[in-house]
Amino acid sequence: MVAPDTVRQAASYAGCGLAWLREAPRLYLLITLAYTAPATVAAGLTAFARDPVPWQQAGILALPWVTIVLGAVIIMVAVGFQSRGQIVSLRRATRVAARWVPRYLWTNVHTSIIFWVPIGLLLVLRQWLLSIAPDRFAANIPLDILWWLLIASLAVYLHTRTLLAPFLAVHGDLPATLAMLMAWRLAGRHFAVCLATLVVGSLPVALPLVLLALAFARTLDGAAQAALVAAAADLAWVGIQLIRPVLIPALFLLYRDLWLPEQAQFERQDGPHIPRIARLALALTRSLPKPGAWD
Repeated sequence: MVAPDTVRQAASYAGCGLAWLREAPRLYLLITLAYTAPATVAAGLTAFARDPVPWQQAGILALPWVTIVLGAVIIMVAVGFQSRGQIVSLRRATRVAARWVPRYLWTNVHTSIIFWVPIGLLLVLRQWLLSIAPDRFAANIPLDILWWLLIASLAVYLHTRTLLAPFLAVHGDLPATLAMLMAWRLAGRHFAVCLATLVVGSLPVALPLVLLALAFARTLDGAAQAALVAAAADLAWVGIQLIRPVLIPALFLLYRDLWLPEQAQFERQDGPHIPRIARLALALTRSLPKPGAWD
């Protein structure tokens, strides 16, 4: 159970994030309009293009990635400038965000491996159990619920442990492997507040969106519901992009509070301990040009 003080701390981060949003409403509105649009267009093509021509297929495949990747990095960049007392334009934020995209993507490769390897193994194990004893496992609803609870719990745990990696990579200017390692250690020591900030920072937008989507889906006929289901993945990224302007500032403040003392300690100790396998991974990208330090 999360302690009340931890929840209050998370609520404080979320409240400060909302205050930052109110300082630059035009910027975050423009970012939201610009970067929900690609996934929205892809959702429309998926739902209504029955026999998509090549350009429509290309749009269905490519457009969501603009929202998934650049939509996250541009808000991180906007927050980074705002923390330094600058409100930048959409154009400048996009230009700077594009520079950080390779680092962000390489960091996400690390977090995706850590997340999907154990989750994938559990999903494969579940399918194997269903194949060898379908009557026993398929009909056992309580057991199936327990399986999905286990998978969901592990997913939340792993996501929380890797939550700060993009902030360490972009705002902390750490190489992706080192950012992942430091995020894992930080969230391990401060797991409760990381999880609470993730939940509290998401709920103000996520809960109304989910309720609105469910209410809207109930008004549709069968064909429209089928189209909605087909476009669900792209629409989910639209929803995530709507959550990001509130969540990312809250997580940035959490990152700053946790990382700055850690960074000062590492400077006194000539850097953190880095396992050999992480040193080998760092060597792979050591020769690549750096995106550039913030300051």
